[in-house]
Amino acid sequence: MKKKFKVGIIGNGGRSTTYARDFALFDEIQVVAIADPCTENSDRMLQVSHLDTSALRRYSDWRELHEKETDLDGVVISTPNYLHHEPAVAFIRRNIPIALEKPLTTSMGDSEYILDAVREHNARLIVGFVLRSTPFYRTIYDLISGGRIGRLVTVQADELASYGVSSILSRGLWRRFSRTSGGTMMEKSSHDMDILNWMTNARPVSVNSYGGRLVFRPNPMLPERCADCKLKDSCNYYSNPRFDPKAGDAILHKFLREGSGECIYNVDKDVFDNQGVSVLYSNGAVANFMLSLNCSGERSGRNFHAVGVRGRIWGNFSDPEIRLYDNLANRVEVIKLPKISSPHKGVDSHPYELLKMMKDASYRPEQDAYAGYLSNALCIAADLSAGEARQIHFRYDANGYVTFA
Repeated sequence: MKKKFKVGIIGNGGRSTTYARDFALFDEIQVVAIADPCTENSDRMLQVSHLDTSALRRYSDWRELHEKETDLDGVVISTPNYLHHEPAVAFIRRNIPIALEKPLTTSMGDSEYILDAVREHNARLIVGFVLRSTPFYRTIYDLISGGRIGRLVTVQADELASYGVSSILSRGLWRRFSRTSGGTMMEKSSHDMDILNWMTNARPVSVNSYGGRLVFRPNPMLPERCADCKLKDSCNYYSNPRFDPKAGDAILHKFLREGSGECIYNVDKDVFDNQGVSVLYSNGAVANFMLSLNCSGERSGRNFHAVGVRGRIWGNFSDPEIRLYDNLANRVEVIKLPKISSPHKGVDSHPYELLKMMKDASYRPEQDAYAGYLSNALCIAADLSAGEARQIHFRYDANGYVTFA
């Protein structure tokens, strides 16, 4: 009989459901404890995931779970972004494998707090950069690292977020405030900053960024709540907006609660709805990234285009193929992406990574704490650049820690 690995889930909002759904299907994993101060979140997560609750213990505070659950084999931390660091370090000190939702944290200080603990305890921790596991980005990475387009020169990437995702980012109870989410770039595109770092295989050395709010600005002609609005038939954001079904994000809207009825234009918020970021890397490569909310239709979502000295690679995340142009051969090769059974194009692979860490004490995922740290540094530097209208330079010490200049 296989061993049952005992897992706890801290933070029972929308992101926790991906883990819980998969854990419910794993013969080797039993979720024995969950923690969230909002019982409604926990109830909804359990309902959606179909976890076995016969031996499940529920807590309103992660500290109580940490104290009482003394024989855990692994833990998922999917709290709001600004609450990641304390539970992460507490379980790192117990040498328990951790699946930590992205981003790592919302500040450089908290990121270094986690990174210090990981290095001190040689911790097993994976940050939720699930895009690396998808066929789309993994295939592109393998082609670039395999030399198919020669030395990488430039990357152009974008995230054109759907109406549904835009609603979550702009109306979510904590996502709409920079102090709790880290800002739109941190909350939505820490994934993409990690992809840029991964693809270039180099450290960022300087950043320029511009951004702001041009779409979801206060409008005195509109009411505070959707229920009082006469434009419900023409507004893409009336109450429950449309999601891209391929993205797997619709579940998040179920966790907005009272926020879902507030006018997306007039709701109190301070996060950007658009931002452009240019990054210079230590190997000379340049990456340009664009984030825009309020998008739909063909070629929305994520696009990626890499240019090397020998050719180019490009594609859209929702397409079943990517294209590679060979400069010497003067031809385009269409590369079919491998089909997978995952409903989310492979972005639900991290429960398997947690299982690997629990089984093998020597296993360390590539999406580690330092990857999370560098992604955070890029997001924070981008917001600093946009806010102060200046270029931000990265200075690394001997341990890889960053200061901005």
